[in-house]
Amino acid sequence: MNKALTPSKMSTTILAQIMGPVLVAAGIGFLLHPKFYAKIIKDFEECEGLTYFAGISIMILGLIVVLNHNIWEFSAAGLVTLLAWGSLVKGAIFLIAPNLLFDISNALMKNSGLMKIAMVFALAAGGYLSYAGYGYFV
Repeated sequence: MNKALTPSKMSTTILAQIMGPVLVAAGIGFLLHPKFYAKIIKDFEECEGLTYFAGISIMILGLIVVLNHNIWEFSAAGLVTLLAWGSLVKGAIFLIAPNLLFDISNALMKNSGLMKIAMVFALAAGGYLSYAGYGYFV
């Protein structure tokens, strides 16, 4: 890196480099193989232990990012923070009311238009974060 980055910018860069490609890959995967992902959701719903473990893991990862990167601004840093809070809330819902998330997921899978919109958002967010993370303009 040529440019000196403050700790918050450095953490934004690293988090964008991680989150961006994951969102792009997930978005492409859902768009190309919706039946495969519908099966994953169904399998996930039937395995309570996996649901519990995922809830704990997602909530912990969200908390780690929120506690270290709670930057609310209209930039890649703000998007990282928004996604982290989303993870924290999603993890908590998995632990408190897992059926709610499964109901939402199943409804989205049945409405291909809404699912496509969600995946286009994931692709756009992932593309932006990848560009921000690897382009160093955060």
